[in-house]
Amino acid sequence: MTGPKTGRERRTVLKGIGAAMLASGLAGCMGGGGSNDEATTYWTTQVEQDRQEAIQNLIDGFESDADGTIDMVAVEEGDLPTQISSSTASGTLPAFGEWGLDPMQNLGSEDLLSTESAESVVDNIGRDNFYEGALSLATSSDGNLLAVPAHGWVQGFWYRQSVFDEAGLSAPTTWDSILEAAQTLHDPDNDQYGIVVGSDETPFARQCFTAYARSNGARVFNSDEEIVFDSDAMVEALEFYGSLAQYSPSGADTFETANNTYLNEQCHMIMYSSYIMGDISSNTDGMAGDTSFAPYIERDRRSSFGQLNLFNILDTASDADRETAKEYIEYVLTGDQYVDFLHMAPGGMNPVLNSTAESEAYRSNETLQEWGQETLSNISGAFDNIERFGYVDGQMIPAFGDITSRNLVAQAVRRVSEDEDARTVADDIAGQMRDVIN
Repeated sequence: MTGPKTGRERRTVLKGIGAAMLASGLAGCMGGGGSNDEATTYWTTQVEQDRQEAIQNLIDGFESDADGTIDMVAVEEGDLPTQISSSTASGTLPAFGEWGLDPMQNLGSEDLLSTESAESVVDNIGRDNFYEGALSLATSSDGNLLAVPAHGWVQGFWYRQSVFDEAGLSAPTTWDSILEAAQTLHDPDNDQYGIVVGSDETPFARQCFTAYARSNGARVFNSDEEIVFDSDAMVEALEFYGSLAQYSPSGADTFETANNTYLNEQCHMIMYSSYIMGDISSNTDGMAGDTSFAPYIERDRRSSFGQLNLFNILDTASDADRETAKEYIEYVLTGDQYVDFLHMAPGGMNPVLNSTAESEAYRSNETLQEWGQETLSNISGAFDNIERFGYVDGQMIPAFGDITSRNLVAQAVRRVSEDEDARTVADDIAGQMRDVIN
């Protein structure tokens, strides 16, 4: 997931990857072409028109000094699994692509990614320049770097500072402080809600719940890759999440609910990705200056949820195409090019390089300037606290992809939000998960 898109972005998606590749004369070429006479194929999930134009400008700048040429193809994120599967079968995978962690895991588990190329790019840019949390998410269980971190978003609590100050509330970073704020601010008779929690059977619900579970030490898998969704720690997290849902608007709440109620001042505390920064800056007057960001949830430990987008270089590509891909990725992740790349979606696309995160060039963006140094630092720093159910002790569990494809965690969240018993839900969902992976 690249994060909720802002209302200002017009979507122009190239549907039908096969058709797009045929139009470029590339449909039958393994890895986007096998000779220097053919363009190197690059898939991206940045499908909005303004982002497409910005990426093309980067490609044009790269090609002006490089031997290789690049053909960009936009792929809807939701279509990506099907397109990767069909292209794997037909031998028409791109030379490289930019997408999230789940496709990277799936391709990595099939040994379709060039780990040698990824390591080379990271070493050339400088391994110490990357946030350690970003590199950890990109590393396989056997220690191989599968892809090159490109950018990411983090999720946390966005809250109205003046309202919290007036009510004497502390920042919503702990279970107790979150619950106290939700109870204090809830006034449905006056169209005011204490919190918005994802309660529909969607990825947003799973994303919201992840940080609660992990902050309580709860996992989907243990280190032996056994399902432990029915653990006491998970039941406790589900129970707490269900109790918060009574202070959320009635019905199945999604990220649209969170966005709309915050912008309309019907709720003063929501969980959302950093993509909301652009909406707040463009759609409201002065709200950014009165909005604070809590980047983690803490109980037994601190935890954040986020997404990482990465440059993946396919092992099926020719040597020439892999070289072009490596050179282009290094070009994009360097200097002004990287700043321009990130500024396609200020706040939504955050740097994975600490030197860029602290740079004046990056922070000088008009949208980002509204938020102040503390918020930007909190967002960047959250990369080192990002946790996802598909990882255990830094090791990827590819089987989690089968669980997410069936929305089983989200189903559990929906059921406890509808006041079902947490123990019953955990036991039932754990059973379904075991059936899936076995």
